[in-house]
Amino acid sequence: MANHEPIPGLRKIPENLPALLRPPGAMPGDEARERFWNLVSIMFVAAIALVATGWWSYGQVRQSLRDLRSAGLAALLEAESGVLTIWVDEKKRAAERWAADEPVQREAAALVRLAQGGMEPAAVCRSPARHKLLAKIAPFVALEEAVAVNLIARDGSIIAALDDAYCGLRVGQGEFAKRLAPVFSGRTVFVQPFDETERVGTARRLPFDRPLVWVETPVRGDAGEVIAALGFGRLADARFGSLLVLSSTQSSREAYAFDRRGVMLTQSRYLGDLRAARRVPEGDSGILRVPVRDPGGNLLEGFRTGAPAAQWPPTRLAKESLDALAAGGPNEGAILEPYRDYRGAEVIGAWRILREKEMVIAVEIEAAEAYAPLKYLEIAFGTLLGFLAAALAAAMTSSVWAMRMKLREARRVGPYTLERELGEGGISRVYLARHSHLKRPVAVKVLKAALATDEMVTRFEREVQLCSRLSHPNTIEIYDYGRTRDGTFYYAMEYLDGLSLEELVQSEGRMPVARAVHALRQVCGSLKEAHDRGLVHRDVKPHNLMLCRHGGEVDVVKVLDFGLVKELENADTRDITQFARVLGTPLYMAPERLRNPADADARADIYALGAVAFFLLTGRRVFETQSDHDLVYQVMNTAAPGVAESGAVDCPFALADLVARCLAKDREARPAGVAEVAAVLAEVARERPWREEEARGWWAACDRRRAAAAGTDGVTAGRT
Repeated sequence: MANHEPIPGLRKIPENLPALLRPPGAMPGDEARERFWNLVSIMFVAAIALVATGWWSYGQVRQSLRDLRSAGLAALLEAESGVLTIWVDEKKRAAERWAADEPVQREAAALVRLAQGGMEPAAVCRSPARHKLLAKIAPFVALEEAVAVNLIARDGSIIAALDDAYCGLRVGQGEFAKRLAPVFSGRTVFVQPFDETERVGTARRLPFDRPLVWVETPVRGDAGEVIAALGFGRLADARFGSLLVLSSTQSSREAYAFDRRGVMLTQSRYLGDLRAARRVPEGDSGILRVPVRDPGGNLLEGFRTGAPAAQWPPTRLAKESLDALAAGGPNEGAILEPYRDYRGAEVIGAWRILREKEMVIAVEIEAAEAYAPLKYLEIAFGTLLGFLAAALAAAMTSSVWAMRMKLREARRVGPYTLERELGEGGISRVYLARHSHLKRPVAVKVLKAALATDEMVTRFEREVQLCSRLSHPNTIEIYDYGRTRDGTFYYAMEYLDGLSLEELVQSEGRMPVARAVHALRQVCGSLKEAHDRGLVHRDVKPHNLMLCRHGGEVDVVKVLDFGLVKELENADTRDITQFARVLGTPLYMAPERLRNPADADARADIYALGAVAFFLLTGRRVFETQSDHDLVYQVMNTAAPGVAESGAVDCPFALADLVARCLAKDREARPAGVAEVAAVLAEVARERPWREEEARGWWAACDRRRAAAAGTDGVTAGRT
């Protein structure tokens, strides 16, 4: 560097003066260069760190968004699969109930005998016996909105039908026959939508030119053998086809089902767009008409191809799921990289195989909507690089604050703070919670959002309102109920320290006679108050009976779950179970309820109480079966075994006789009321008392087992 002349009038600054003491502008040249390059290096490193941090943050946000979308698709898939499965299972149970009805079996057997005697199937189908069968099932046909009924013999011939056009036809070959085969092995099956000409294989003009879904259930003879298949057909586009349709206008989310051929079995949400693109004729539902194939471009944006749809490749979702179905691969998967759907739109999606029904459930959302936040982030990253650090800090702070707020809000239900989950049922979850002011522990039951239909909410409200009328100490006490900000229904009830009678018998075997009688007497007390107020519980079972410590007492029984209560005295009260379908547990349901779900009085609870007593005394179910169909048949037609013969040899005769009378098929033979049951139990209790010291000894042993399992010497509080 060139030497500079000293400036006149100024004192020269010594070269050895520390840099921090030098005045500005007076640093030596080498030091200035060093600081300059240090500053450049720091800025360069900071820039690299900033870019790297921004790029890393972008990747993290992208991955987090993918994870969120994956979780959202999985939740939507679970909800939609549940809706379809619940609907199908409900229709199967209803068909089984009617096929097990003795008059239906008798008339069906008469038609089978005619066919086996050599009469032509067409003649059998037009015989007077056919009209008798149809008359028996006419109420079911009307309630379930069935449009077609077929009674199919083992050789595949239709020997009874609502419409004469089916008489004499045969389903002995083809895909439908394969789906029907398990029925003759004793299983009820749901058959996905079929064109009728494909199902029965005829050129004859049939009553329906739209696909039907079928529920086929076995009809049994006197010896219990399957003699025919009774099928109920419903228009696929009337209810089944719209089960998965999402109508939200604020999202592009869609759910649909398709078969192993890759053809849609339910209606497309975008049916209007498909019609506009001439993929579906006007007036057609699109069921069995829309292939889940990639057209090569977006049909909604005017793309057209000359190749027929059969030559289009399957969409990525269809290919992955159908390959898994064919090869026995995984039952579900998700695709988070955009691909073209059957409309040609860019989407992401998830799928689940329902192997028993031989169909695939798919959920999809347009990629532009799913990853819209990424687009905005890319713009901000490209234009505001200089402010990325501040933006990321603000975003992080905002995200942490939002997450904390969300978690705090998620843990609150009304005035209650949720602490942990206690259990989960088919339609609700139960949490341990504390009131924000009273601080007492409570159990809060929350209705699952995916099942929050009007019927389920009504059931919850009825349970709260009807149960709040009851004040018996053996009935669960309801504190409060309401809705959260997002509309979720909940109610708070007393928190119980104990376990259900179901759990007790499963873990320890049959109860001692004295203890079983002690528990049953308390159940009688709760039911008597309910019956006196004109209420029938309709869901008495060991799972709904809690044995607990309460108010300093031990072995206190609490009757739970009044969600299926029926009011006997209020004739204007509508039964919330749509079409009076069966709700409850068949094992503990009286035969008259299985025949007619609406036909329930106090003696139905007495039957259930008898089944509970049998379970407590023997450690076994009244009927042990492999399927719900066989269980329903035995409950309706098979006499209950005796308590002593089932393992309770020490059971007093009076108690065994009481259980047998409670389990009588004819309700007139049962005890007239709970008071009569309680009186017999009181007599037995005098001979076989359950002493408080025995109960306290059992609970003390239970506490020691829990403490040992927890690795402590103390007693852990909470639900056993």
